[in-house]
Amino acid sequence: METVLSIATNVLIIGTFPLHCRYLYVMVRNDAQISSLDYAFRHALTNIVIANLLYSLVFILIQQPASYGFFADFYKSQAWWLGKLFIMQAVPVTMLTVFFHLLIALNRLSALCFPMRHGRLWSELRVKRLLIVCWTVAAIECIPLIYPTEGEYYNITSPLHTVGVAFRLEEDLPNLAYQILAVGVGGLMEILVVLIYAFIGCRVSRLKNLPHSTASVTICALLVSTGGFVIILVVLPYMLAYRIAGVNLWSPETFNALFKFAFAYNNAVAPWVMVIYYRNVRTVLPFMW
Repeated sequence: METVLSIATNVLIIGTFPLHCRYLYVMVRNDAQISSLDYAFRHALTNIVIANLLYSLVFILIQQPASYGFFADFYKSQAWWLGKLFIMQAVPVTMLTVFFHLLIALNRLSALCFPMRHGRLWSELRVKRLLIVCWTVAAIECIPLIYPTEGEYYNITSPLHTVGVAFRLEEDLPNLAYQILAVGVGGLMEILVVLIYAFIGCRVSRLKNLPHSTASVTICALLVSTGGFVIILVVLPYMLAYRIAGVNLWSPETFNALFKFAFAYNNAVAPWVMVIYYRNVRTVLPFMW
């Protein structure tokens, strides 16, 4: 199982990395050509792609080679700061996507419940300020990792049955604090996103004439947010079982593989949904250089 999940994880992240780069380039350079999409929606997606690019770079250059035992001595010698970088990747950067999922869900909620005021509620200036707040919060989350916290490595068994290296923080308290931040705050926000979409579903079922564009963007937003749902389904039961009952639902190797796959799915889902769902995005992506 670990081998299959590891292969799927590598395919998702490495295969999606060029699409992230291309999508970001096109969205920044040719924003006007896809301006038919809601401003807040498309800019939240662009910021999701930026966060996912940061995650992918750490995964491709550090996390995955180390986990297979490549350049093990080098990674072990640099564990004091790579452990910090791994936590930044796993918590603040991933939390950014959670913030953006919530932002998109609230945007869709207002489009359905307050259509006359939706444009004013999500003005360009307000959206830009909200995005800046999200990045600022992520930066603040990283501050305790700068000093005096140190990282360390521990050995794991890779899917190829070689001895690999993984990273964490030296002290238990910072590790626990960031786990609580990710699972507690991130989990609550993703649950809130689920409740918002459930309410939207109830609302839509009562509407007789729903504009096609509103319905289309809402469905796309829901699909993009499934990445956060998958992470919570993997991490939350494991953490609760371990912290409350002292029971490991899976072996460390299996959880590590599931953990990486969940994050890989969250990393890949946004640009693929946009490419599959919107013809104008498919049209612009291949030819704009």
